[in-house]
Amino acid sequence: MLNRNHRYLLAILPLALSSGIAFAQSGIAPAPSPFAPGDLKRPIFDTANPSYDTAGKAPDSANTVLAEVDGRSVTLGDVADAIRKLPANVAGLPFPDVYPGVLSRLIRQQALVIRAQQLAIDEDTVVRRRMKAASDQVLANEFLIRQISPSITEAALLERYKTEVVGQPGPEEVHLRVIMLRTEREANDIIGELRTGADFAALAKRSSIDSTAAAGGDAGFATLEQLTPEVGAVVFSLEPGHFTAYPVRGPETWFVLKVEERRRQPTRPFLLAREQLRQEILREGVAPVIEAAVAAATVRQYDVSGKEDSGPPEGAGRQ
Repeated sequence: MLNRNHRYLLAILPLALSSGIAFAQSGIAPAPSPFAPGDLKRPIFDTANPSYDTAGKAPDSANTVLAEVDGRSVTLGDVADAIRKLPANVAGLPFPDVYPGVLSRLIRQQALVIRAQQLAIDEDTVVRRRMKAASDQVLANEFLIRQISPSITEAALLERYKTEVVGQPGPEEVHLRVIMLRTEREANDIIGELRTGADFAALAKRSSIDSTAAAGGDAGFATLEQLTPEVGAVVFSLEPGHFTAYPVRGPETWFVLKVEERRRQPTRPFLLAREQLRQEILREGVAPVIEAAVAAATVRQYDVSGKEDSGPPEGAGRQ
């Protein structure tokens, strides 16, 4: 039930996984639900030398080859890097659920890179400039992380947890039922039956191609951040006992959704809040590190005609 959910979340991401700041199917068959909430426990891995237990055969090195594309390797380290760049609600899912989608995207990305190089696109002046900008961003981000991270101690994280999280209610969540269908017409037909009083669970068992069909479409509880924006906006606007008035479109299928109940989660335990708190402290430490780096550099600025500015801009380094 979880795998489909995570693939669906991954499917809305760009094919080329971005290098932004890291503070941070045709032929549908019955498949795991795209709406069932995931296990909130984050995957445990060493981002420098990741190691995961997969079916009892755990790769033990970032250099472990997971795929080859025309002889070019896609490694465990590549996958770990890609996972860290995903949205937090996806990156925090168990590794076995995120891994297949990420590896598939890296394989396709590598195939595109090979084709681009065959056409000498990487020699284009504009492309080379953009590649340099991407490389510079990676280096700058890594420098920030390495400068700030040593100051983020467990004591600091626990203190922030006590100040900002303890005593605060957790996020709201909904108990969701789903009917997944191949076409919009099928989804509209289901909604028509529901309007005449048909039982949602019975229709799910009869018509849904989701793996929750046998359970009457019961996908369990989910928070807003565990759902795609489109789905989350719809289900969190519904009152308990109500179903969607119109079909909700997915990447390849259509959905009819029903909210059974709403509730508020209790205060998040430290282990679940830890990474978010760490990211907050990282962001707060960025400005001083940037200011120090700029102050230590010799900076000259020019106008668009190439003439050097006479006065240094605010925040510039040495002249």
